[in-house]
Amino acid sequence: MVELKTAGMFAEFGPVRSAEPQESIFDHVADEQLPDLGQVLDYLNAGHVLIDVMDVADDPFEPTRQIMNGSTVLTDGDWLWRKDLAHFVRRHRVALPEGFLALIRERDYVVPDRDIAELTACSRQARELMFWS
Repeated sequence: MVELKTAGMFAEFGPVRSAEPQESIFDHVADEQLPDLGQVLDYLNAGHVLIDVMDVADDPFEPTRQIMNGSTVLTDGDWLWRKDLAHFVRRHRVALPEGFLALIRERDYVVPDRDIAELTACSRQARELMFWS
C-alpha cells in the first residue's frame, strides 16, 4: 500500500499528523474557477467513504453557513480528502493540489474501484492521520 497524499486538510479543520505544517484554506483560493469544475466535483463526491462522520461545521469563508458531514473522509486509493472539499472548490474556488488535479483528469474523472483490502488499508492510514487510532 502506498502512502496516501492529502487534499483539503487545512489548519481550520483541526490538526492532522503530517511532516508538513498545515496551511490555511484562505491561502489556497484560486483566481478563477476550474474549466472542468462539474467533472472535478463529481470525482470528489464519488470517492470511497473511509470514515463517515455525522457533524455540522461552519464554513470558514461564511461562518453563518454550515456544512453537514463535512469531516467525512473519502479516498480514491491514492489521495484522502474531506467531504466538504467539494463545497469549498465549488463555492470558494479552493484549489486542489496540482498532482491531485492532474490525476483526476488523467483518470477521466472516474474514481477507480478498490477492493476491501485496499480500502481497509486506506482506512487505517486515514485514522492515523486524523488521530483516530
